[in-house]
Order: sequence, then C-alpha cells, then structure tokens
Amino acid sequence: MTDQHRKNGNEAIKNKDYIRAWEEYTKGLEITPKDPVLWSNRSFACLKAGFPELALMDARRVIILCDQDALSRDQSLETVYQKGKFRYAESLVALGLPRLAAEAFSVIISEDETKHFVGMNYLDRKKVLERRIELSEINLKQIHQMVEEGQKEHETFLITEEDVGFYQFNGKYPWDHRPDERIKESALRELQHKLDSVSNGKLKLDFIKFDSGDENPLTQLGVVSNVDIKVEDIIMEEDPFLTIHNHYYLRCDYCFHFLEEEPGDDEESRFRYPCPNSSCQESFCNYECYCLARNLYHDVLCGKDIERLIDYIQRERGDIKKNNLLLLLKLFAIGKKRSVCPLDVEEIKHLTRFNTTTNAFGGPVIDQTVHDTAAIFPLIALFNHNCDNNVEGRQYLQEWPKSNTITMPSIYKMLRKTLRSIGCNSYRMTIIAKNDIKKGEQLFLTYCNPDYNKKSRHKQLLRSYGFLCYCNRCEKEKTDEFKTLPIAWCLYFPGDLRGKNLLN
Repeated sequence: MTDQHRKNGNEAIKNKDYIRAWEEYTKGLEITPKDPVLWSNRSFACLKAGFPELALMDARRVIILCDQDALSRDQSLETVYQKGKFRYAESLVALGLPRLAAEAFSVIISEDETKHFVGMNYLDRKKVLERRIELSEINLKQIHQMVEEGQKEHETFLITEEDVGFYQFNGKYPWDHRPDERIKESALRELQHKLDSVSNGKLKLDFIKFDSGDENPLTQLGVVSNVDIKVEDIIMEEDPFLTIHNHYYLRCDYCFHFLEEEPGDDEESRFRYPCPNSSCQESFCNYECYCLARNLYHDVLCGKDIERLIDYIQRERGDIKKNNLLLLLKLFAIGKKRSVCPLDVEEIKHLTRFNTTTNAFGGPVIDQTVHDTAAIFPLIALFNHNCDNNVEGRQYLQEWPKSNTITMPSIYKMLRKTLRSIGCNSYRMTIIAKNDIKKGEQLFLTYCNPDYNKKSRHKQLLRSYGFLCYCNRCEKEKTDEFKTLPIAWCLYFPGDLRGKNLLN
C-alpha cells in the first residue's frame, strides 16, 4: 500500500502536480511514518509547491531518521540522506536565510569530503559549492548593509536581523480545508453564538476588507459592534483556551490556579494532583484538569525535560521569550496529536529556531507582574489590528495576594465563588472600550506597542506578524521620516532584483 502511494506521488511529481504528490506521500506516511524516502519526497513536493517552511521540517525529519539508522544505512539510504540535507539547505534559501543556508551547504560539502558519499555526484557537488559561495557573498552584503543602515540617523530601507528573513505566507495550504470550513455558515453561526454568550449580544462577526497596499484588498473575518458602546464599557469576557506559566509558583498546568502541597482552609487554593507519570513534573488541580490537559496536549509533552529544552533554545536564540516558547511547545503538541509522527526534541529545536517571535500567538499576557505567564484567547483573537485601537484587554479577578496581613474582601470572595460555580477560570480577559463606539463600527486591538512611531510599529508588525499596517493613523503619519520602508529583497533571496537600487 505504501509503495502504491509513493508511485502515485512520483507520477504526480512528473506531471508537476505537487499538491497531489503531497497528498499521496502523506497517505503513505500515515502507514509508515518512519520512511525517510517518503519524508524526502514530500519535502521536495513542498519546496516545488512554494511552501519552504514545510519542506524545511520534512527535510529535517529525513536527517533525523537517517542519523538514527547511521550504522545500518546502505548506499540507497545515503542518497536519501544527502537529498534531505540538500533540501533542508534549499528550504533555508527559499525562506530568506542566507547565512544559515550557506552553513547547511557547507555541512554537505564537509561530509562529502570526509565520507565520500556515493549519494552525491559531481554535478550535485558543484551545485552545492556554487550555492555556498553565492549565499556567503549575499550574507556578507547583508551584514555590511546592516552596519551601514544602523549608523544612519534615518533608515532608507527595512532590513531584519541576520537570521530573520522575509517570507510571506498566503494564509492557506491547498490541502488544508480548515480555513474554508472556518467560514462555512454553520461554523460562523457557532462562533456568533459564542460571541453572543460572552458579550450579551454586543458583538457581531462580519467580513472586512483591508487595504493591503496593492490593488486587491484583503478580506477576512472581523468583529463589529451590534450596539452603541460608551467609553469604559465592558464589551466581553473570555476564559483562556491555553495557558502557560513559570515554575516559581505551584500552579495547575491546565487551568492556572494556585496549588497547595496539602489541603488547606483557603478556598482560593486547590490541592495538588501530580501527573501519574513519575518522570513528569507537572501538577494539576484534580483528575479532571489532568484529563483535559492530557486530551489536549499533555500526552505529547508528558515526561519530557521542557526546562532543559527551553534553556537550550534560549542559549541559541537569546531574544526568544520563555512564555512564547512554552506556548509554542503546547501548540506544537496539540498539532502533533493529529499528525503521523511523534514529538521529537531535535525537531522542536529547529522549529523554534525559525518560528518564534515576540508576541506571535495573539495571546495577551495574563499578568505583567508574573514573568513567563501568558495565554491564548480564541474569541479575542478574532479582533483585528489597528495602531489606533478602540478597545483594550484588561485582566480583572486576579488571584488575591497570599499574605498574612491582607485579607480578601468578602464581596471579592463571593464574586470569585460565583464565577467558579459556573466554570469560569479566574484568569479571564475582559475587553473594555477605550472610547465611544457606534453601532456597526469595527472593534480593534493593537498587535504592537501603540507608543512607538510608525517606523518602529511597522518593524514590529512585519517581523512578528508578517504584515504592514495601513490604518488611518499610519496614513496620517506619511512624512519623509515615517514613510513605509521598502525592502531590499536581493539581500534575502538570491536572484531577486527587487530593491537592488536601494543599495546604491
């Protein structure tokens, strides 16, 4: 059965039908998830279809599987191994990461010289050498331009850090039908019902057109007001879908509540229920929270040394916040529960090397006073961005400080008890109106620091979310100093001449 899917995929590749090839290789991987040939073929299909971020991880899987079988792999597997390394490097090129791509090509060359792999013929080796030289030159130019631009009072074009490239994703994979399912009438009715529940009918889902800087406006879901709203009005409240926290305090890994080692008189505290797996350090409120976490994400992460993994990634990339990494790991675990391959620590290391950016998950920080604490709120994530936001998220009903000198007010205690009786998490987020909002107006949060000037806001949005803002505030700030900066694409993508004149 697997061979048939491989043959079907190969036939689709010949016909340049890369999407069908991806589907056939995926069906084969569902049967034999540790077949490096299928992973290699699917990586090639992704690369040709224009999805280098997927090709990168599939190629990485080829390398991992071949490394695990290093002692027994034969000549044919050596060929697959080299193809995996080559496609890994080519994926980095397509993602606009010239330094990392040059390093990946250098690894191929050095291994070829030391092991004399039969899998790489003369033409392949020549191509690899040429690519390494070309990318090394591009990287030197990039570093030179970074230094020059950094010394200027006003930048003339936008450039990222050395290992952060520009890659625009169109928001949908051809084989992924979830975006279409999301806007089906039944799904929209369900979302609207949830919005009605949390906002008492104040909000309405709608399709919104956004100026994206070109002739074709972007259309996507947004949230508009169903009623006139006054400044400081409470618009909606939502409990988090997923939370993360540091380990300085004992908390439930699922619902976030403070825990106690032993039962106490404090009704705000809950007794610790440790994970039944003795090698796992996570704790929960009770068996119910444990089961909910296990069904959502915990099975994949259970027993793994998450702290060691976090420390490793932060050493490699000191700019990555721990709360982002923890959220990414849980989200990755949720995705892995639906995939054909188990979670792999090496894969996570490489995933986080390229896909973690500050505030990248649409999840407001729950408590600024508690480090490494964050959450994802799915309904709040429906709100679109505007640099001049008309609503903001606030967090009420935080846990009362544990202190011998401060007692919890009775009205606060009663409110907390009522909310808990109806299943509300104590870390719910409340959306408040910043100013008066008319019926039919769209409601906006801000995805960047609103105190920044336009140039700094656009840098933050582009690097973290991959888009530039064309809101009224940004349009009004169209001065020479704050105009939208062009990108010198030739510093990222070999052969792309866009923006080359900016370097002169």
